[in-house]
Amino acid sequence: MLDGDICGRALASRDARFDGVFFVGIRTTMIYCRPVCPARVSYPDRRRFFESAAAAERDGFRPCLRCRPELAPGRAVVARELGVGERQLRRAMERELGVSPLELAQTHRLLLAKCLLTDTPLPVTRVAFASGFQSLRRFNSVFRERYRMSPSVLRRQPRGPTKAGAPAAGDDLVRLTMAGEGH
Repeated sequence: MLDGDICGRALASRDARFDGVFFVGIRTTMIYCRPVCPARVSYPDRRRFFESAAAAERDGFRPCLRCRPELAPGRAVVARELGVGERQLRRAMERELGVSPLELAQTHRLLLAKCLLTDTPLPVTRVAFASGFQSLRRFNSVFRERYRMSPSVLRRQPRGPTKAGAPAAGDDLVRLTMAGEGH
């Protein structure tokens, strides 16, 4: 359970130690951010804290286009063998994260798709399949339902300047790295 006072102080100071540990939803805009977001801090009565991006999205919040919650480092808790049944795992996840395993997986697929749409020139169809969707129709439907815009609209939003040596528009190079790698 998140402590609102601790989250509020971490948010006010933009404490990087809390990046990926919680997310803050702003009720007036229905956008959720990382605690390190450079955007102006909202009034406390307009905030809602979430333990995961999936929980924020399940409650109707959209990811911030400025701090990009999909890039948050996360908790990186990985178990090799849980030795529990499917129902027990689902109940434990819902209790700890507030979402089902399917909701969590869908949020991660959508956040990866958002990252690919904004950071690569890959066609929308390739983004859909690369992020784990089995059909373009389902991808478009889920993306539009969750983010209230089509993938193409997000793609058309202006991007920052490209780095030297970055692939030119039209190149299909995508480099994925594991969290914590120094690349």
